[in-house]
Amino acid sequence: MKVSAPDGVKVYNVSSGKSLPAWLSEKKKRSLKKDEDYRRQVELIQDLEFPAACHRMKATPDGQFLFATGIHAPRLRVYELGQLSMKFERHFDAEIVDFQVCWENAGDDAG
Repeated sequence: MKVSAPDGVKVYNVSSGKSLPAWLSEKKKRSLKKDEDYRRQVELIQDLEFPAACHRMKATPDGQFLFATGIHAPRLRVYELGQLSMKFERHFDAEIVDFQVCWENAGDDAG
C-alpha cells in the first residue's frame, strides 16, 4: 500500500503492492512474515459493503469470522476472515440495535 499526500490530503493506493499467488503454500506464506514488503501488505475482504451504513462489527473469539450489521434493509453479514469473503447474509424486518456473538469454536463440535 502506498500513501501520498498531495495538498495535505492522504490518498491510499491499496492496489499498488505485490500480490502473492494463490497456489503458494501456507509454510511459504508464514516464512514471509519476516519480509517487510509482505508485512506492509493490505488484504481486503470481498463484498464488505452495505447499501446505507454498517453500524456494528464484532469478531468471533477465535478470529475466524466477522459479524457485521447494516441498515436500509436491515441485515447481518458474516465474513470468513481466512477466505476474505462473505460466508452468508440474513435480512431482518427491523433494525438491529445490538447483538452478541455466542461462539464456542464451532469446529470443535462438528462431528
